[in-house]
Amino acid sequence: MSCHFHAGLCPGCGQGRLFLYRSADTGTVYGHCEECEWGYRSPDRLAARDGFLTLLDEEDAEPANEEDIRRSAWANGRIFAVRE
Repeated sequence: MSCHFHAGLCPGCGQGRLFLYRSADTGTVYGHCEECEWGYRSPDRLAARDGFLTLLDEEDAEPANEEDIRRSAWANGRIFAVRE
């Protein structure tokens, strides 16, 4: 059973969950909206609605695990687990 983590609803579209991914190139954890494909590099950027289109990063990213999140800017935020 795999587990994915999200940080709640996307502030941009208000419909998709903001799943956390780790960039394979930089190791940076960012939020990726499952609906509108916008991403946010940190909770601060999320609050400011300062995002980027994640389509360009999808090939070089993988779902973040608990350790990735614990070492990231997302560590102190509210994170939800989805088990599949």
